[in-house]
Amino acid sequence: MKRIFAVGCVSFLLLGSAALPLAALTPTYTITGAYKSSQYHQNINAITKTGDIAFDTVAAALSQLDYHEGNSKNDFNGKNSAGTKNYTEYNRAIGTIGGSYSYAWCAAFVSWCLDVAGAKDSAGGKFTSCTLWVEKLQELGLYSTRASGYTPKVGDLIFFRSAGVSRASDHVGIVRFVKGGRVYTVEGNSSNKVSLRDYALTDTYIVGYGKPKYGGTPLAKSALSLEDTAKGLYTVTNDFVNVRASAAASSTRLGTLSRGALVEILEIKNGFGRITYNGQAAYISLDYADFTTPVFYTVTYTAESAKNCPPAFSYFSFEATTASKTVPEREGYAFLHWVGSDGKVYKSGDALPQGNLKLTAVFEAAPVTEDALPQAPSAPNTAPPVSPPAADSGMSDTGSLGENLPQNVPQSTAKAAVEAGTVSGVLAASVALWWYARKFLTV
Repeated sequence: MKRIFAVGCVSFLLLGSAALPLAALTPTYTITGAYKSSQYHQNINAITKTGDIAFDTVAAALSQLDYHEGNSKNDFNGKNSAGTKNYTEYNRAIGTIGGSYSYAWCAAFVSWCLDVAGAKDSAGGKFTSCTLWVEKLQELGLYSTRASGYTPKVGDLIFFRSAGVSRASDHVGIVRFVKGGRVYTVEGNSSNKVSLRDYALTDTYIVGYGKPKYGGTPLAKSALSLEDTAKGLYTVTNDFVNVRASAAASSTRLGTLSRGALVEILEIKNGFGRITYNGQAAYISLDYADFTTPVFYTVTYTAESAKNCPPAFSYFSFEATTASKTVPEREGYAFLHWVGSDGKVYKSGDALPQGNLKLTAVFEAAPVTEDALPQAPSAPNTAPPVSPPAADSGMSDTGSLGENLPQNVPQSTAKAAVEAGTVSGVLAASVALWWYARKFLTV
């Protein structure tokens, strides 16, 4: 009868087949208590570094969408919609100017985003002055004017100059993407909050672009190409979006999400994204939310007492993956397949569903061959002992001794008995010869 074994002993998580980083975006300074308790701090902690630092900088900026400046240090949570005095967590991160945090904060916001994404030194440092920043970038050869015809890239800094302003720049933001001859941005201190904007590439309000030396490994796909098609984290970009019971505008409304809310889209259907809302499946229209960053899914393998158990790995939510072709080996058993934590059977190389998944090896006891069976012990020799022949019998190795052995004595035993008799005869003859010589030859 076959015996089937599903065995489990967790294979510890590695950082993926491509050594994917799994650290969250995190401020490098000690944050204030007010900001720590805010939605915006929760948002930034929900974003995992992708390794594409330009992409992560934009994601950090989007996570702060709708953060509003305040009127005092008590307003660092970003929720004072009536604030007008420039008090922000971003200014707090850089420090006071003239003993106060109340100063224009667009450059401080961009500096903060670069810092939490791990790119603080990529654009010359942290700044509170747009003009000084432009000058530093020019010095480093990291600046192009709008008039040069340069097309900005994701993560570039976009500098503006208002009409009548004589200095190099009086406002800065971060480029999200370029589409249809327009540049789309996210900016701090725009209408006193973090806002989304877009401009024609020829708009004279734009004076130029900073080009940080980000480094890192670019993602295979851009946020724009993943918009409304890939699972991941999305930011609500409208004033609000209705939460529906199913993927239809006519379905029951369960509630609303406000601008700036960061939600994980688990499935996309009919232009709606499935989320978890109050512990149950619900949907929002993706017309009112923008793709922000992918999430990581992890596949872990378990195979108790087996060799070659595949290591766990992580992959992006916009990627597909398959079950490892590495077959675990367990002495005395044959590997059959994997059983997923979803209850489904997967063979090596099979496509896996997107999401976190645990795969447990299923083995079958290997059949036992006849050669491997244990041998029964030989029956004990119960034959009576055979006396050696007399010394003067003259019997040879092939004499009657072997013929007189019991029938159940094995051949090997008979041969041993004959050899023993021969030795005994030789000894007896030697003794007799010695006695004769002593008696008759001694003088």
